Order: sequence, then structure tokens, then C-alpha cells
Amino acid sequence: MQIMRSYFRFNVFFVLLYIVSACFSGCNRDSRQHSEPNNNKVTAKTNVPDLFLSYTDSVAKLPLNRFNEAGIQSLNKAFAGKLPLSMYNGKQNNDDKSIVIQPYHNKDVSTIGAGIILLVPKSITDSLYIGDFTRHFGNIQQEKPMIGVTEQPRPVEIKLNANTSIRLTFNDNEKLALAHVTMVEVLKYR
Repeated sequence: MQIMRSYFRFNVFFVLLYIVSACFSGCNRDSRQHSEPNNNKVTAKTNVPDLFLSYTDSVAKLPLNRFNEAGIQSLNKAFAGKLPLSMYNGKQNNDDKSIVIQPYHNKDVSTIGAGIILLVPKSITDSLYIGDFTRHFGNIQQEKPMIGVTEQPRPVEIKLNANTSIRLTFNDNEKLALAHVTMVEVLKYR
């Protein structure tokens, strides 16, 4: 009888241990399910450098007659929810998170008819490389080396067609493809 009681207690102990461990493993599984994204839902994670390249491409495709503030305003409405865009209003803006846009027209007899300057904030500059532009738009136009060395490297230019090019200003880096882009200028030629 004594043996049967101890056998019963032994089995009850293991059954209770099994129930407790099953409860804890169920709780762990539930917490992992809540912390991990659901695979059934498609999560659309926006890639800011790709959006900026698409925006730059859209600016470059604008015809010369729409290459003004009104044309840029209508383009900005299409990208308003995706990129932090703001027009330059004549004074220095302390917003470090917005892409500042300034269109201009060249009234003198120059080969450049109009341009749009895009000042890239540091939050986007850190993930935007010249290599991204060359993959999206094509190769950099080769320039003759200058005599002397400047502290800041000269901008590089990507020729899109006979009437449009993109000029990139960047932070100095060992490899050009890994340099961070700080300013983009889209130029329209006459």
C-alpha cells in the first residue's frame, strides 16, 4: 500500500510538472507571436533613399516649361506623404529633417536654362550614396582633374540626356561610390 501511495504521488508530481511547463511554454509562444510580425500581412516598409531617387527622377523628367515653383509644387503633392519636402522661402530654415527645394531660372545667355537644388538633410544623407545614383541614373561624367586640392571635392555630374543632367555634391570619402550625397542639382540646358 505504501508503495502504491508513493507511486501515485510520484505520478501526480510529474503530471503537475507537465501541466505547469505546458502553461509556461504556451505563454512564451503567445509572447513571441505578439512580438513577431504576422507573415500573412504585407508590411510596406518605405525605403527613403529609393523614394528620394524616384523623386529626383520625376524632377529630372519635368519639361523646361514646368521647371518652376508651380511645377515643383504639383510634384511635391504626389510625394507629400512619402518624403519630407519643403520649398525654400528666402530664409535659412532650421529644419534638419526636410529636403529643401529651390528652383531657379538663368536669365543670362548661359547654357543652363534652369535648375532645381535639393538640399538633403543629414537624416537622409547618412543612407544616400553616389553609388545609388549611378545605379539608378547611369555613369558619372568624367572631368579633367584640377590643379591643387580643395577641402571639399568638386561635384560630379551624371548626364541623363542632351538637355538634362544631375550634379551631386557629396562628403569626401575614400571611394566615390560610398560618398554620402549632401546636395542634388537637376539642370536643364538650352
